[in-house]
Amino acid sequence: MSFSDNQSYIFETPLIEGIIKSRPNRFIMDVEIDNTIYKCHCPSTGRIGNIIFKDIPCLLSRGKDEKRKTPYTVEAISLELPTDSTKTWIGINQNAVNRYVEHFLKTGQLSKIVANGHNAIREQKLGNSRLDFLVESTYLEVKTPQLKKAVLPFFIFL
Repeated sequence: MSFSDNQSYIFETPLIEGIIKSRPNRFIMDVEIDNTIYKCHCPSTGRIGNIIFKDIPCLLSRGKDEKRKTPYTVEAISLELPTDSTKTWIGINQNAVNRYVEHFLKTGQLSKIVANGHNAIREQKLGNSRLDFLVESTYLEVKTPQLKKAVLPFFIFL
């Protein structure tokens, strides 16, 4: 598969764009959607670079459980202005990273890192440990480090 054959990860329901107004604690971001402020779940509980969360564009997924305290989860942020029509998005949902990596493995988009990704098997034992993926004879462990000078959605360590 060539680089031009990229297949995007598709969310179950379309993501909603909002603007982060503040981050009152590590679990919550106050996000404006259509002139209303919502308390939204922040799945990345550590620092995210040196970002000050004031007027930062974000993408949100809507929770399925109507009884949930926060109706939305912040999936990604952008460092561009809210008014920019073409933004670059940085995934911050640490809980979803393995789903994204599995998609990119199985669609051949990580073939420069590991061949035959379509044969990826999740959660494989190695001794007393459980690693994120086994592809052929290669184990992959996915990490989402908290960086001070840069923000990356994830790293893959072989």
